[in-house]
Amino acid sequence: MDRIMNHMLIHALREVFRQEKEQGLPVDTTRDLVLKLAEQEEGKLYLTEAEHSKSVEALNQLRDTYLKNGRYSDGIDSVLLKIMKSRYRPYRGRGR
Repeated sequence: MDRIMNHMLIHALREVFRQEKEQGLPVDTTRDLVLKLAEQEEGKLYLTEAEHSKSVEALNQLRDTYLKNGRYSDGIDSVLLKIMKSRYRPYRGRGR
């Protein structure tokens, strides 16, 4: 994932974080994912199942906001498709 895509995903997750905080919902998953992305350098991004679904949800909300305001969502679409097409492999713990 390149820097532009990374920043777009962080922007989308910040909006979800604000909404969760206002509604009094737990923000741990979103906060940890934003911090993980902030430390991420270019290359592969490994996400858990919860992080994957949170990312798709956040990007979809940002895309809806852009379309509602009459803005182009091409960049968001490319990040969303890249995450949705990514292969998910469950992590197996040691000793299995």
